Amino acid sequence: MSQNDSVSAVIEDGLAILDALDAFIYSKDRAGNYLYANKAVQDLFGASLDQIRGHEDTQFFDLERSSELRDNDHAVMDRNETIERKEHNLIKETGEARMYLTIKSPLRNTAGEVTGMCGISLDITDHD
Repeated sequence: MSQNDSVSAVIEDGLAILDALDAFIYSKDRAGNYLYANKAVQDLFGASLDQIRGHEDTQFFDLERSSELRDNDHAVMDRNETIERKEHNLIKETGEARMYLTIKSPLRNTAGEVTGMCGISLDITDHD
C-alpha cells in the first residue's frame, strides 16, 4: 500500500466516523459557505453534500426569524475563539424549531489566520 493509499484510507475512515455519530458536524469558509457537512446534516437539510457545499445557511435555516446561528458563526471567526452555546434554529425543510447545544471553533491556515469555522451541534430539543 502506497503512502497516498494510506492517507486516503485514513481520510475515508475519519469521514465514516463523522457520519456514524448522532451529531451535526460541519465546516464553513469565512463567507459562511459550507465546506463540509456530515450525514446527519445532510439528512436534516434533505440534501447531499454536493447540494450543501458552497451554500450558506439562508438556504437551510430561516435566519429572518432566528439569526443566532449566523451571529455565533461571525463571533467565532471575528474574535478567533471557540464558543459553546445553545442555538435556536428554524429548519426551512420542515418548518421545525429546534434547539442545539453547539460548539464552534475557528479554522486557521498555517499562518494562523482565520479561514473559516467548524462546529458540532447536538439536538437537545427534547432534553430541555
